[in-house]
Amino acid sequence: MVQFLGKQGTAGELIHMVTLDKTGKKSFGICIVRGEVKDSPNTKTTGIFIKGIVPDSPAHLCGRLKVGDRILSLNGKDVRNATEQAVIDLIKEADFKIELEIQTFDKSDEQQAKSDPRSNGYMQAKNKFNQEQTTSNASGGQGMGMGQGQGQGQGMAGMNRQQSMQKRNTTFTASMRQKHSNYADEDDEDTRDMTGRIRTEAGYEIDRASAGNCKLNKQEKDRDKEQEDEFGYTMAKINKRYNMMKDLRRIEVQRDASKPLGLALAGHKDRQKMACFVAGVDPNGALGSVDIKPGDEIVEVNGNVLKNRCHLNASAVFKNVDGDKLVMITSRRKPNDEGMCVKPIKKFPTASDETKFIFDQFPKARTVQVRKEGFLGIMVIYGKHAEVGSGIFISDLREGSNAELAGVKVGDMLLAVNQDVTLESNYDDATGLLKRAEGVVTMILLTLKSEEAIKAEKAAEEKKKEEAKKEEEKPQEPATAEIKPNKKILIELKVEKKPMGVIVCGGKNNHVTTGCVITHVYPEGQVAADKRLKIFDHICDINGTPIHVGSMTTLKVHQLFHTTYEKAVTLTVFRADPPELEKFNVDLMKKAGKELGLSLSPNEIGCTIADLIQGQYPEIDSKLQRGDIITKFNGDALEGLPFQVCYALFKGANGKVSMEVTRPKPTLRTEAPKA
Repeated sequence: MVQFLGKQGTAGELIHMVTLDKTGKKSFGICIVRGEVKDSPNTKTTGIFIKGIVPDSPAHLCGRLKVGDRILSLNGKDVRNATEQAVIDLIKEADFKIELEIQTFDKSDEQQAKSDPRSNGYMQAKNKFNQEQTTSNASGGQGMGMGQGQGQGQGMAGMNRQQSMQKRNTTFTASMRQKHSNYADEDDEDTRDMTGRIRTEAGYEIDRASAGNCKLNKQEKDRDKEQEDEFGYTMAKINKRYNMMKDLRRIEVQRDASKPLGLALAGHKDRQKMACFVAGVDPNGALGSVDIKPGDEIVEVNGNVLKNRCHLNASAVFKNVDGDKLVMITSRRKPNDEGMCVKPIKKFPTASDETKFIFDQFPKARTVQVRKEGFLGIMVIYGKHAEVGSGIFISDLREGSNAELAGVKVGDMLLAVNQDVTLESNYDDATGLLKRAEGVVTMILLTLKSEEAIKAEKAAEEKKKEEAKKEEEKPQEPATAEIKPNKKILIELKVEKKPMGVIVCGGKNNHVTTGCVITHVYPEGQVAADKRLKIFDHICDINGTPIHVGSMTTLKVHQLFHTTYEKAVTLTVFRADPPELEKFNVDLMKKAGKELGLSLSPNEIGCTIADLIQGQYPEIDSKLQRGDIITKFNGDALEGLPFQVCYALFKGANGKVSMEVTRPKPTLRTEAPKA
């Protein structure tokens, strides 16, 4: 949606309102810069100016904006004295709609634009930037499309910015009229300057001579149904740009930062000619699975023209390519064509990544990729840290550098540069690696705690241990004391003449002769109501009397827990962690119609033997006793099963029966009574 309200300003000026709505579009489509325009030898106007308009954008389609226009206000806010960044922030905050107050400096040119079949100085059928405008963009920095995925443009600074704005204003009308006069044959011949760089509609910077910037005439556009990629490539544009080359191919591959490309390059056999040939492809590299062979000539990569360039320069281009995607344009020559200066390379050295162990040794290490543009923006020192010892550390960062933007922090330990480990490197070795690295540099870093933080943590840990020790030494109230593992705890149970409700093992005529251990807790007893005692708890004494099972019969031990106590009973409990147990199997042949003679009480561990009838099976008589826990029956686990299921398993079994039995085996913790 575009609204227009115009009013006459001073001589030769038109001030009007334009509303842009980018609903359904990626951006508003304007590129801005702060500069100044010389109105006369004695006067000048400064402010925010439009330095570029994206084709087919809301700014382009409205027909009321052009390069050189001055923005007076944005959404009612005066921006005549605002900085470029402040205006960018206002546009970001505006969401999908902005209202601009525009000052146009040449009214006659505005009227001419209305009568011309093109608007904003762009042909409606074109999908490329006005080359005169983009030339100034290339010298002044990146353009700005205010939408998703668009970068923020950086305006020209100081005198260069002023000269550029003056040049744009004084030549704008003349250049437009010249283009109008050549309108009839503009689609047929590409007379643009092909030096320098330009940005595609997707925001990627490419060479002007790239196939992505190739201009198609009207008929070619109608035939080309392919959608341009982010670098502007279509096969129609590629074939037109390199129409003298054979078997042109476009190859795409996703790059893996941890995996080399595996590409060997070579130059032309004729030293007077420049070319970039594929000398070999490592089958284990990133390009091992794509359609590229030795002898292919690489003419472009990601909009960077390699045709007629030295293969050594091409290597630097590959290293400096941004992003994870690699798009190459190649020409496949016939086998008998002699061009490459070397024979195809068939064997590549085995790749060994020596940095893999770093992440095993330092799980918190991270990988950071930084583009080196003359410098990385970091300083390093050789030092020592309490947490990791000696090594190379980041000592300083250049403000606004690529390293700072990538997340490198002062104090980080440098563990590796690309695939070279720096763990045992000295200062000279580490700085040498950083100086030699080119393009995108991959560093493995470890963020460490400061010395103050480490000291504070140690002090806090020591304090916590002391407090825990004091808390342990502090006597607990037996009625509420918590039972802690591997420690004798005195507890008090309220029984009120009610049964305690437990099954225990232990006695001099018992298989358990070193202590009295609980093996079952009945849900209706007082022990269950108290909720502190558990199966396998070792009871060392009761009401202050030690339970020395080596001098007590099994019956006597059982009677201690079946006696009715008046109000309360005190117990000294030891909970072993891990539990002190032994496991064994009992196998027998069960006869049809003859019961096993076991009375069982299921619990969360299995089935505890509450009683057994002697004389049924010798194997049971000699090996099992009251208090043993059957955890498996014929291979089936009994853990947590209800009584009905357990009864059915035991009742229905015939023939060979196998039982896994768990029995307490406590450490002796009570002394024998003195005679």
